[in-house]
Order: sequence, then C-alpha cells, then structure tokens
Amino acid sequence: MIRLSVEELVEINDFYNGSSKITITYATGNTVLLELNEDGDTELFILSKRDLIMIQRNFYVEDICEIVRSSVYGHIEVKVDESIEQYPVQISVEDGHKYYCNVEELNYIKRIIDNQKGVIDR
Repeated sequence: MIRLSVEELVEINDFYNGSSKITITYATGNTVLLELNEDGDTELFILSKRDLIMIQRNFYVEDICEIVRSSVYGHIEVKVDESIEQYPVQISVEDGHKYYCNVEELNYIKRIIDNQKGVIDR
C-alpha cells in the first residue's frame, strides 16, 4: 500500500473540506478509495482506513492547528504508549482536550511548533 506523508494528508484533508461531492469506496483489507469533487474537478486518493478516519475528523487541518496554537501560546503534554498500534501518541492541551495520533504525525506537529516559535521570537 502507498504510504502518504503527513504533508500529503494535510492537503487531502483541506481538499476534503472544500469538496462539493465526496465518494468513499471501501476496498478489501485496509484500503479505501476516496473521490473528491470540487467545481467539476475530481481527484482520487487511495488511503488506509485510519487516514480516512483522521481526515473525516479534520485532524490534519483543524486539530493540528489547535495543538500548535496551544503549544506556542501555552502548554501541551505529550505521552507515547508504544504498545498501542494506531494512535500511540496522546497530546493534551491546556483546556484538557486530548488528541491522538501516531509518531510521524507528532514529529510533523513538533516541526510546525518549532517553526512557529521561531517566527514569534524574531
């Protein structure tokens, strides 16, 4: 199966949010075909079921922004439980909300946080 980067999933999530028509076809195993249509332009994506769930939850656009904002202007707490396969990382923000992701997504979030803090410190 093709493994998409977090950056690619952010773009797909953004396109998902702006689509006028969404078609999801569940294939065998862990594969999903996602068809997004916006203004007559159709894009097809092959995703894992987990990636689809994260896109539907708007994790890659809205939740990551909230985590970064909370970290830059406050505090977040990160716990990693490697015994959990799909969502081993728990990120808690100051208001008590918890987000769950994988280590690759956590590393992406950390890069954005470092970048944002660097912009603010200038």
